[in-house]
Amino acid sequence: MKRSIKNTNVCVVGGAGFLGSHLVNYLIEERKCNVLVLDNLITGQKRLIHPKAIFEHVDITDSEEHLGKLFRHHKIKYVFNYAAEPYIPLSFVRPIYVFNINAFGAFKVINAAWEAGVEAILQVSSAEIYGDAKGKVNEDAPVHPHSTYGAAKAAIDSMVQVRWKEAKTPVIAMRQFNCVGERETHPYIIPEIIKQISEVPAHIVKGSKKGNMKVQVKLGSNSFRDFQYAGDAVAMAVELLEKGKFGEVYNMGSEEGVKMYDLAVQIGKLMGVNVEVIEDKSRIRPWEIWHLQSDNTKLYKTISYRPKVKLEEALKKTIEWFRQNGSKWDF
Repeated sequence: MKRSIKNTNVCVVGGAGFLGSHLVNYLIEERKCNVLVLDNLITGQKRLIHPKAIFEHVDITDSEEHLGKLFRHHKIKYVFNYAAEPYIPLSFVRPIYVFNINAFGAFKVINAAWEAGVEAILQVSSAEIYGDAKGKVNEDAPVHPHSTYGAAKAAIDSMVQVRWKEAKTPVIAMRQFNCVGERETHPYIIPEIIKQISEVPAHIVKGSKKGNMKVQVKLGSNSFRDFQYAGDAVAMAVELLEKGKFGEVYNMGSEEGVKMYDLAVQIGKLMGVNVEVIEDKSRIRPWEIWHLQSDNTKLYKTISYRPKVKLEEALKKTIEWFRQNGSKWDF
C-alpha cells in the first residue's frame, strides 16, 4: 500500500548530521512536513537543523521509553533513523561503542517507534555489510562485513527483516552507499582530500602559474567506491519509505564509481591544482574493501526518482560549501 508523507508529522533521528540535515530540509521545503529532529549533537551540528524543525536532544543508546514518549507526544507518523557512528576507523579501536550505537541503539529506535504506533520506519543500513564485492552488487549478494561498523549494520539490517516476520514492525532497510555533498560531519575520503589540498600555503598557490601547481595528497588504498549526491539520496529515501515493502532491504547508490586516487586528481582539478597521490600505508584498513558499487535494480522497480546530480557537480557543491564555511569542516 502506498503511503504519502506530505504534510505529515515526521521524525528524523540523527537530523543534525550530514545526510540527516539534508533530509530535514527536503521534508520541510519539498514535502511540507512537520519535522521533529532527535540528535545527541556529538557529531551533528545544531546550526545545521532547519529553523522550522523541532529539536530534542536525545541519545538513542539511552531510554527506549523516552523515545516512545516523544514519538507519541509529537504524533509522529513516519520515522527515518539516520543516527549512527558512521566513521569506520573508529570501530577498529572502539568496537563496543560503535556496535552499541549502530545495532542496539538503532533497535531501540525501531522498537520504540513500533510500540508508539508509527506507521512506517526507514532504517539506514550500509553497503559496508557486503564486504569486498566484484562489480555491481545487489541485495542477494552474501553479507560479509569487513569491520565492526559493517557487522553492526548487518545486525540491525537483519533485525529489520526479522521483526517484520515476528511482529509486523513496519520497517524498511536502506543499504546506503557512499554519499558526497555539503555539510560533511566526518573525515571521510572526500573531506580529507579537500582538506589536504586546502592546507597548501596560500602564497604558494597564488604565486604558481595556472595549472602548474602540484600538491601531494596522502591516501590509503586505491579502492573503488560508488558516490551519490546527498540531495538525491534523501529524496530517494523519502520515496522508498512511501513505496517500499516492509521487512525488505534496498540498495541505494549512484551505480557509478571511481577509484580513490583518480578521485583525488579530479578534486584537485576542481580546486585548481594538480594532485600527486602518495600511498600512506597507515591509512589502509586492517581488512580492506576494494570495490563497492550499487546495483539499484530492486530500488528502481520501486521508486521513480533517479539521481540528478553527477559526481563532478556534487564535488563542486562540496568544495564551495567548504570554502563558504571558512575552509574548514565541522569535525
